[in-house]
This record gives sequence, C-alpha cells and structure tokens, in this order.
Amino acid sequence: MARGRHRTAAVLRQQASASAASGPHARRWWLRPWTAAIVVVVLVAGALTAGYLFRSDTCTGDEVVLSVVTSPDQQDVVRELAYAWEADERRIDGKCGAILVRGQESAAVGQSLTPTQNGAAPATRVDVWMPDSSTWITNAAARPGMARLFAYDRPSIATSPIVMALPRPMADALGWPNTPVSWTGLGLQRINGRTWSDFGHPEWGTLRLGVGDPRQSTTALGTLLSVVDADADNQVGQTELHNALLLARAATVDQPTSAAFLARLRGIPDEAALLAEAGPFPATEQQVAAYDNGNPVVPLTAVQPTEGTIFADYPYVTLAAPWVDPVRQKIATSFLELIQSEEGREAYGRAGFRDPERTTRYARGLQPVYGMGGPVSDRARGLPTDDGITKTVVFWSALQRRANILATIDTSGSMTDRAPDGSGTRMQVVQEACIRAITLFSPESGVGLWKFATKVDGAKDYRQLVPLGPVGGALPDGTPRRAALERSIRRDLTPKGATGLYDTMDAAYRYVQAHWQPGRLNLLVLMTDGKNEDDGLTRAQLIQRLRQAAQPDRPVQVIAIGFGSGADLADLTAITEAVGGKAHRATSGADIDQIFLRTLVGTD
Repeated sequence: MARGRHRTAAVLRQQASASAASGPHARRWWLRPWTAAIVVVVLVAGALTAGYLFRSDTCTGDEVVLSVVTSPDQQDVVRELAYAWEADERRIDGKCGAILVRGQESAAVGQSLTPTQNGAAPATRVDVWMPDSSTWITNAAARPGMARLFAYDRPSIATSPIVMALPRPMADALGWPNTPVSWTGLGLQRINGRTWSDFGHPEWGTLRLGVGDPRQSTTALGTLLSVVDADADNQVGQTELHNALLLARAATVDQPTSAAFLARLRGIPDEAALLAEAGPFPATEQQVAAYDNGNPVVPLTAVQPTEGTIFADYPYVTLAAPWVDPVRQKIATSFLELIQSEEGREAYGRAGFRDPERTTRYARGLQPVYGMGGPVSDRARGLPTDDGITKTVVFWSALQRRANILATIDTSGSMTDRAPDGSGTRMQVVQEACIRAITLFSPESGVGLWKFATKVDGAKDYRQLVPLGPVGGALPDGTPRRAALERSIRRDLTPKGATGLYDTMDAAYRYVQAHWQPGRLNLLVLMTDGKNEDDGLTRAQLIQRLRQAAQPDRPVQVIAIGFGSGADLADLTAITEAVGGKAHRATSGADIDQIFLRTLVGTD
C-alpha cells in the first residue's frame, strides 16, 4: 500500500541525518557514538510525532483504503501514480485516503467478482477495476446479478495494439518488414512441415507458434478475433473458420497468457537456447517495449500481422457496489482525475502505453527499429461486438476438442466419373479433400481410414487401410500415421466394383463404437457418390442394427456425404438420422471442406 505520510516521515529522518553528518563537527561523531544515537533518536521521534500530529489535526478515524486491481502490465505505473496521489496528503470528507494497488490477470478478476463482497479485506476486495480490455467487463456483467456493478462510466485511460511478438532474428529470417507476416501463413507452414531450415537457420529447429487461451488472455482473444473474423463483418466464413482451425492445430507453445510467454523467455539464459525454443506469440506493443527495455538476451519485434490489429483499451471502472461507499467513490474519482491529467498520461507514456486516442504523443521507449510506435495499421480496429467475442471463445473451445474419426471412402467404379464441378474425377476431388482434412486434426486426435465398394477384402465390402490411432503417432512398423494416411489416400483409393454401402456403414459404426474415446468427438464420416448396390443388409435391417448398437453414454456421430447427383441423399438421411447423424450433399471439394470444418467445430 502506498503511504504518503509515512514516507514523508522517512524523508525527514534522512534529511536530519544528512544535515548532521555534513556539519562542522561531523568528523568528531565517531568519538561520541552515544551522542549520535541520542540525536538520531530525537530527530526520528520528532519526525514521527510531527507526522502523527499532522494527521491528527487533519484526518478523522482510520484510513479509508481504496482497493484498485489492475492488469499486470499496468501495475507498476498505477502504483507510481498512487504514491503521487498519497504524497499530496489527500483528504476526502475529513478522512485520510490511501490506495492499495495489486495486479491480477483481468479474466481471473472478472471470474472472481461477485455482487456480495461487502466486508472483504482490502487485499482481496475490488473497489476499482482496471482491466486491459473492456471485454472482461462485458463478460463479467453478463453473469446473473452482475450488471449493476458496472453502472458507472468506464473511460479508457490508455491503449496498446495487440501484435505478434517475435524474436528479432526470427523476424529478420522471415524477411520482416519487407515481407508481410501472418498468423495463418506461419500456421500453414508449420502444418506443412516447414522448419527454420527453410529460412536458413536449422539450429532453431521446428517452427513454433504460441497463441494462448482467449478465455484468459486479451492478446490471445484479440489475435483469434483477427483470424476468425478477418473481414470484421461479425460472421465466420468458411475461409476464416479454416484459418482459425489451422492456427489451433499449428499452436505448439502452450502458455495461457502473454505474461506467461514473456516470463518463459526471461528464464532462458542464452540466445541459442532461446531461439531453439521460441516462436511468435501475441502480446501488446507495451509488453514488447517493456521486455526490450529490460535488456533481454534477445529483443522482440512487434510485428503487425496481415490479419489486422485490435487495440487493448484499458478502461477504469469504479464498481457500483455497496462496499464502495461515498468516500471511496470520491477517492476513486480523484485518482482517475490524476490518471487522466498530464502527469498521469506522461506516466503511462513512460511505461510504453499509447494514449486513449491511440497516439504516441506521450509514449516513451517504443523503438521503431523493433516495429513499435509506428502509425496505426489501416486494418486496426476497435473491440468486437459481444456476439463476436462469444463466437470466438466458443469456436476456440470447440477447436481444442480432440477427435476420434474414421473416414470411410467409396471406391466403386463410378468414382472415375468427372466431378460435378469438372475439376477432375470424383476420386481425385475426394482424395485432395481428404489430404486437406488431415491438417485439421490435432496430433492427439485419432484418425483411421477405410475404403469400400463390393468384395474388396474377400467377401467383405470394406477394407481397413489405416487403423484408428493418434494422427501424430506412428504405426506398429514405425511409419508416421500422418504419412501413412496421405500415402494410402494417394495409392489405395482405386475405383473398382459396385457400392456396398449398407454392410460397410454397419461395420464402420460398430468399429468406432468399439474404439470409442471419452471426452472426444467420436465420429464416423462416410463419403459416397452412389447408393447401395449390394445384396447384403437391407436399409430397414441396417437401421435396426444401428439403433441396437447405439449407446447413449458412448455417442458416435455419423456424417454421410453424398458426392454428386448420383448419391441418394434421402437414403443417407434416413440411415444417419436413425442414430442422430446428418447427411449432406457435396458437389465440389470446397463443399467437402466446409462439411468437415463445421462438423469439427460443432456448428453443423
């Protein structure tokens, strides 16, 4: 807690000691230590008594403490201003005011707030909240009974753009600033197996990306919003959804917040070790400036990604709560006036923040050579709508789901026909869609591959090509499963025979049931261009068997994709609906992509 009066007494003691030490008889004090001790005691006692008497003459009762909770990046500058406020011996309604400042991640504060904190100690109470983004206020206010706490204005007291923080040598290797850098571009390169060797630095190893958790971090949320709603239309299009899923699959450095990423870097002792473990992650420009001004092992560059920039707006909100009595409200108002004054803006500027108008008029320590302090990007935008924020968090949560998927592909002779959009044969289009789909799965997700026609494995209409297992793992012979899947899609999906749809659906559903994984999306995807041509199970018998096999506590989702006009969509719908699934018609590879995407994120 800042204590202006107590600090004044300490200054008086220091001045008194300094005056005595510099006097004409200072050289003799070592001969009379007891005299020195007596003088110091008298001076100190006098200073403390003067402070006490001054307080007694001007204040009544105990100190009134205003508890201010800030985001960690503001903590030091707000404490500095709290000291300045207290140093003026401010009195509110005859009472001495004091300001207690503590830093805490904004999401955690919002989640912990309740409408009934009256009586809590200042060290745990929230009177004034200064998060790094209004997003967290909106999120907290949406909870039952919370809206009334945020009835007062919430002015922005500073801003900082959300950027891609990237070690400078890595930015140089990517060609920055002459070559644009994007989150989705790096994510695609990561998934496609590119490493730093491709950029001339094999010693750095694989490409690593960190995103963070948008449920805990403003910078992670802002970055994902830029990707999920790149055109700022508050809608998630197919390309945007694909890019978000791609980024989720490419993220390899697991830290929840930008502060955690920065702390991790600070703990790495030398440049070679840092570059072998580092990668881009989201941060504010201010956080990058603070890190670089701390003389790090490797400086960071603040890259404005091509997806655009969202600004953190740093609001100041006094809670309209019963424990924030009129005296505390007045202290909060007085403190806000100091923060908004020239002195306050200069203090925030020295800490690397931009002003509420997003200018760098007061900012200090923003080094242009590291991408800081430049003009606002044309693609910079303000905070998204509440609906946009909710969608992003929901999507990200869905993207984190691990899946357990069996893809079953029709290889009957008709798959050699031209695709409906004329882009190749039906099989070629399906093969390319399957290759693209593999990139959507996290390394821990289980993926398997079957093909079907008629009598492709003895008397059976189906054949297993790659068994279910982690896509990032390996087969028993050591072959990476991802490579085995791609190879089998290219080599083994050879069109021949008729369509043994019903027997295959029955066997594939039971196979996924037998390999069901808790906490995952357990999914059977079947793609066909025709209808059942086998004399095995009838449709009625298949539906009956599927319903008998279904287990409510072990759900298996079934998606059937009818490719082209020859597929019997009514038939597929009747079968899949028997177990709560869906059937879709596709006429292009893009249609197949969209069905996969929306199934994986739970929007279909």
